[in-house]
Amino acid sequence: MNAPVRLDDVVLAEMLWAAFKALFSVTAILLVMMALGISHSWKLLVAWPVLLGVGITFSCMALIFNALAKGYDFFTYYFTLFLTPMMFLSGIFFPREQLPSFVRVVADWLPLSVAVDLVRPMFLDRWPDEPLRLVGVLAVFAGVSFWIALALTRKRFRS
Repeated sequence: MNAPVRLDDVVLAEMLWAAFKALFSVTAILLVMMALGISHSWKLLVAWPVLLGVGITFSCMALIFNALAKGYDFFTYYFTLFLTPMMFLSGIFFPREQLPSFVRVVADWLPLSVAVDLVRPMFLDRWPDEPLRLVGVLAVFAGVSFWIALALTRKRFRS
């Protein structure tokens, strides 16, 4: 409370810590992939900063739940109601083409679907289709989520 930082700085630092923590995990996964010969594409060097952006996006969204949490148990809602359905709809485990068309329209714009569409081709030594649109969608999700998280955190500390 006596540190020479504002609440906004603390929220930004939390976001960056979570994003870099994700980058540490991604780095380990990429090193294992390269060591096992799963991929030797130089495009993984481009995927690395893109995955930092994905980490930033998801850390901003997690900060919204952090601002709303009344206790530790609240975070199970983030995983159960938000991340788990997104994993099943994003094309990580099975192709999105198998989804009904109305669900596919929504699934195509989920942040995890966008991240998969952006990064998976690089793992396969290709460039993604529409990379600027995909990066833009992630940037919008990150910006809007950070703004909402900041507003909710400010409100929580005023109460």
